[in-house]
Amino acid sequence: MSRRLQRLTGEVIRFSAVNIVATGVSLVLFNALVHGVKGWFGGPMHGHPLTGYLLANSVGMLVSFYGSRYYAFRHRHAAGPGGGLVAYVIVNFASFTIPISILWVSRNVFGWDTIYADNIAGNVIGAVLGMLFRFWAFRKFVFTGQQVLPVAATVENPPEHKSGSLQPAEDVPSGEL
Repeated sequence: MSRRLQRLTGEVIRFSAVNIVATGVSLVLFNALVHGVKGWFGGPMHGHPLTGYLLANSVGMLVSFYGSRYYAFRHRHAAGPGGGLVAYVIVNFASFTIPISILWVSRNVFGWDTIYADNIAGNVIGAVLGMLFRFWAFRKFVFTGQQVLPVAATVENPPEHKSGSLQPAEDVPSGEL
């Protein structure tokens, strides 16, 4: 297996592990907000599943950011302010349109409002499609793999490497710089 394919496979595995944890957090919060906990309380947001979904997934998004930044994509450069947090939030909110749309269709077109219908629509079908989009978008826009030269490293003062010349980052094939 090529080095690039090994690196990509490792990213997919680590990203999936982070996604499972973040999805678990979101799933528990969503079900508590929309459907409640039997014997304890009813779902305070049963009539507002889209809002409940956004709230629960916003918490899951923070879990996902830290897992992605410090585990799944730790070897890549995080683009933008806040160590990539701003770009990460933008990609996540853009990706929310996928499961939200599927949940909306399930509720408003088909009239399905059971715990099973909500979870299959938003947390299975929507989550898988959203995860595929986020993996692509995170690699493309957030965790770019391109190393940024320090401010002190300018054209007049390039960084020194063992060979004395600039070398491409290890994670980025030379054709992608």
